[in-house]
Amino acid sequence: MVDTEEIRVSFQCEHSSEDPTKNALEVQDEINRVDTQNNSVRTQESRWKSILIAVLMVLFCGVTGILYNQMKKHQNVTTELHYMAEEVFTVWNINKQLQIENSQLKELLNSTDQNFTLLKSEYGQLKLLMNATLYNFTLLSAEKTHVSMLLETTLEEKTQVQVRNKELNVLLKSTLEHCNLVEQEARQLNLHLNKSLQIITSTSAENKHLHRLLIDERQTSEQLEAENQKQRTILFSDNLSFIWRFCNKTTLQCSRCLPGWVEHASRCFFLSLVAEKWEHARRLCLDFGGDLAVVLNAEDQAFLTNMTFEFVRKHPQVYFHSAWIGLQDMVKEGVHFWVNGNRPKSNVIYWKRMEPNNAIAYWDKDRAGQDCVAIVPPRRIGQKGWLNSWDDIVCGGKRHYLCETMALGLS
Repeated sequence: MVDTEEIRVSFQCEHSSEDPTKNALEVQDEINRVDTQNNSVRTQESRWKSILIAVLMVLFCGVTGILYNQMKKHQNVTTELHYMAEEVFTVWNINKQLQIENSQLKELLNSTDQNFTLLKSEYGQLKLLMNATLYNFTLLSAEKTHVSMLLETTLEEKTQVQVRNKELNVLLKSTLEHCNLVEQEARQLNLHLNKSLQIITSTSAENKHLHRLLIDERQTSEQLEAENQKQRTILFSDNLSFIWRFCNKTTLQCSRCLPGWVEHASRCFFLSLVAEKWEHARRLCLDFGGDLAVVLNAEDQAFLTNMTFEFVRKHPQVYFHSAWIGLQDMVKEGVHFWVNGNRPKSNVIYWKRMEPNNAIAYWDKDRAGQDCVAIVPPRRIGQKGWLNSWDDIVCGGKRHYLCETMALGLS
């Protein structure tokens, strides 16, 4: 390192002939440059010292970590050796116990050989007994099969007889007094069947009695079939042709109303599928033995209005405006009469709003007005005012119609 005093002396000797002021400035610049170099050298020295210290610290940490790992491994090995010693001691104890149990098993095996000899002799005796039992079981199975076949045959015949009796009972209940006789015979037949089932489950000696009962039952069935055939002949005779109008010959089910009619309050009602004028509709109802429907009370009005509502719901493809009933004021405007000659009761009147209005249709050349009454189906059932469904209509217009007649058995 060059000293500043030497630099100053050298500059004074070399440039003594020059201007002192100029020399002083140059000397000062040189001194500044030397100081800058010295500072740079000091900075580099401090950097190298820092790097050296860091390297030493890393080396120290690495050596310390390696020593710590070696000590930890040594401790783990010591611990594992301790565990292995304990396991060896445990295995030795188990081995000792197994030797004791092995000696006990040998003693038990010796006693088992003696018991096995005794069991072998008993097994031979049991085998002989089992063969005898199987032979007896085979005989019993054959006898059971025979009895089961007889039982199935009997049950099939009894089932057929019961089915025929049920069909005849349904028809005889609605037509003849012989139903009681058939029911009594059916009950007796059921009693005999129950006795037969009990006899089948009894001993072989009782099987002979079952055969005798079977023969008796067949004779009873033949007699019952002959009696049923006689009753059928009576039922299908010409004298009962009127009753058959109210019965289904396939199902043998009878009703108090003709097919297609609905019973209500001991009367039968019919809603036509086609539209007719009021007079023609009444003639058709008279041909059925009845007349156009008459509303006697609120229940009748609800029933008939609901019939028209259900028809519209079930036949959306059919144009349905209304249905004629047996009410008209042809004699005097505003004075209505039912087809039975009675006037409507004051508490049984169900006109629609603004009805009757006796409006004259554009096509009514006779200008007769609206003298016949029909029920117009409501949009919904149960809403307020849904029973008010009467409307006066021109009698010459075509509408569906409601017929009524008395139910069968009532005058």
